[in-house]
Amino acid sequence: MIMQLTAIFKEEKEGGYSAYCSELGVASQGETVEEAKKNLIEACELYIESAKELGMIKDIKEELSTNSVLNGVISVSV
Repeated sequence: MIMQLTAIFKEEKEGGYSAYCSELGVASQGETVEEAKKNLIEACELYIESAKELGMIKDIKEELSTNSVLNGVISVSV
């Protein structure tokens, strides 16, 4: 089964990129966007594998099927 998840990438001041999956609350990093993406996929797969082993995968599937993720831009005063 393939899950479509949201990935957010951020270039870090110190170098490299951080990556975050908002639906699972999983984060990773890499020297390039491609490496960060690869590492995030691996981290998400490990998270889901652990959820299966702990009998929690049903909860995750239910949460993902009932929640929709909306992306948008906000303006804040600085």
